Amino acid sequence: MNDNTEKLLGLIEKLKTEELSLNDAIELRRLSAEFANVCGEAVEKKMDQFYKK
Repeated sequence: MNDNTEKLLGLIEKLKTEELSLNDAIELRRLSAEFANVCGEAVEKKMDQFYKK
């Protein structure tokens, strides 16, 4: 995940200053979705812990 996070941040930085190629835009979308899934799983785990108390 760490490598993908760095790739995601690099593409976000690139997007700030220039237009992305189609391949970069697709990769940004893929990495963003993966990151959102990881964050969602983390939130679900914390909510489960909270409600089980």
